[in-house]
Amino acid sequence: MNKDIILIFGGDGKIAQVIVKKYLDLNCIVIAVDKKERNIDKDFNKNEDYHYYSVDITNVDELKELYNELYYKFGYVDHIISAAAKVFSSDNNGIYDLNFEDIDFSVKLNLISHIYILNIFLPLLKNSNSQNKSITFISSINALAALGLPVYSACKSGIFGLVNSNVKVLGKDNIRINSIVPGTVVTHEDIHKKTDIRFIEENFRSLQNMIALKNFTFYEDIADSLYSITHITKAITGQHIIVDAGQLS
Repeated sequence: MNKDIILIFGGDGKIAQVIVKKYLDLNCIVIAVDKKERNIDKDFNKNEDYHYYSVDITNVDELKELYNELYYKFGYVDHIISAAAKVFSSDNNGIYDLNFEDIDFSVKLNLISHIYILNIFLPLLKNSNSQNKSITFISSINALAALGLPVYSACKSGIFGLVNSNVKVLGKDNIRINSIVPGTVVTHEDIHKKTDIRFIEENFRSLQNMIALKNFTFYEDIADSLYSITHITKAITGQHIIVDAGQLS
């Protein structure tokens, strides 16, 4: 039986690293794509099912070159996960103090790159003979609530439109399309060592009180939710799955 091939964009980010490990542990072939150079210190770099490509996903020419390379090496993929995202510093200051350069690059990375990915790499999904094919984007609860970050939030809202407008089109090729909508996502180290400004005592309690379950969403929760969408809940398409421990409640 052939192993599923998972193509993950933003594959060297913190959340994406946990996602990569999840699929490798479940005996999948993982192709990770990120602008950063390959980090040879990660344990899964030694795994023969792990393939890493350093590519700028905001650059169409680089993406097309990657497509050609993947087509000739693999021929197809079964699932695409797009986890690329970044909050730019001036976005924290609100709409009045935005840096125009940050606006342009934020929109290109946080929204336009996902459109590029869908357009360029869709043929690899169509080439798969699997009866279970999907593409999943990672959005954010910032798209649904007044949490600041106006440019980032607008881009994450755009993910909803990208998903909704392609459900029936992709359905004709038996391809499902969804998004995961995380809340505040942390590591266990963040909480215990208070290495993030969000987790100094005053901020920590305020943030924790916003969450119905009084616990945070961990990176592993996102990876588990993604696996559920790609491999377990095979009748789900056109949905935006909120994974926030009740932060929006």
